[in-house]
Amino acid sequence: MCASPHPFILILVYAIHELGHLVFATLVGAKMKKFKLGAFHLPPSYDSSHLSYQREILVCLGGIIFNLASALLALIFPIKSEGLTFFITASILLSLMNLYPASILDGAGALKALLYLLVSPPKADKIIGGVSVFAILLIWIISIYLQLVFYSNFSIFIISVILLIELCFSVSEQMQT
Repeated sequence: MCASPHPFILILVYAIHELGHLVFATLVGAKMKKFKLGAFHLPPSYDSSHLSYQREILVCLGGIIFNLASALLALIFPIKSEGLTFFITASILLSLMNLYPASILDGAGALKALLYLLVSPPKADKIIGGVSVFAILLIWIISIYLQLVFYSNFSIFIISVILLIELCFSVSEQMQT
């Protein structure tokens, strides 16, 4: 019996995502500091002090762009397999998930940089904080609803709990600085 390739495909999809951030950060002139391991993600840390908000948006969306591009490239292969289908699906889903405006996801980073273009940074921080809390609580409530009504997959609930934990750590770090 053969082991499932799905865990390796997920690692590949995730590596492509992080490579997208790295490539875009390099293209816009950001200096990479390190990768920081989080409970749910591995965000690259880079010096963005000299970047415009437009370039910051590009770096935030770099992973999403790379995942969507890799899914599109995989679609042109004439070979059809379960592994390739899983790769395409995982790439698209990771992109969509990262567009969600929760504080630890790329969508919130891009929205924050966009808001910095439109309003003052303190006001943008308050808006993104409120949007992030709302977005995380919304996904948590939806996950509980799905569990109670449809006895659905437990994974959405787990993801929402991880997002809530990351949000608590993020708020704690902000209060210490």
